[in-house]
Amino acid sequence: MNEDEVRCAVGLADSCELLSAAFAFPDEALAAALADGSFRDDALACLSDAGAPEAARDRADRCLEGFTGVDAAHFEGVLRKGHTILYLTPGNDVPVWPYEAAFRYTAENHQGAPSLFRSARTLDVERHMREAGVLPKNARKEPSDSVWNELSFLAYLYGNAAAAVQEGRVDDAETWRERAARFWDEHASCWLPIFMDKTREEAPRQTFGGEYAALATLGELVLDEVGADITRWKNRG
Repeated sequence: MNEDEVRCAVGLADSCELLSAAFAFPDEALAAALADGSFRDDALACLSDAGAPEAARDRADRCLEGFTGVDAAHFEGVLRKGHTILYLTPGNDVPVWPYEAAFRYTAENHQGAPSLFRSARTLDVERHMREAGVLPKNARKEPSDSVWNELSFLAYLYGNAAAAVQEGRVDDAETWRERAARFWDEHASCWLPIFMDKTREEAPRQTFGGEYAALATLGELVLDEVGADITRWKNRG
């Protein structure tokens, strides 16, 4: 990895971590960052570091600008209602499942309730995480294959790859890049882009949750850059 590739890896790590925060259950910090424009500024800076083209950065800017200036305290409640309706509706009629195994189970038109903890896909996500030396703190209470956990894991992999290069551990950097590529191929790419598209489709239909359509647009842009980076890494000479 050269200097530009390290910058890209850091940008992708920060972008994925920002997305993880955007799709986790909303808190005061997220609402405040969206309201005061710091989330928007960070997202644009991360996309720039990741090498996103100007058109993608402009689109991200447009989709996030509407949040700036809203009342943060009220907005937190709006986000919480939207997140609950979109992703945490009780029963099987969840508009958009936020867990990989359940999302893909439903997308494949299987009948019956999806397994949230013991499915082969969830267990394989945990295997990837354990091999990399990390596991979500709440893994026993919530499936590890949530959109926010998988995005945070991608951030962890990219961050470690960049750190290894900066510290002169070239072989370690390649190991982290390989882990990122395998996780992308076997899990993240199989559902996260579709999850973002589904969120953009469903969010405007709900009583609350329309804000998540804009966040999902940002998600699509970030994931486009992750996919492009993985492809470049695989095709390197």
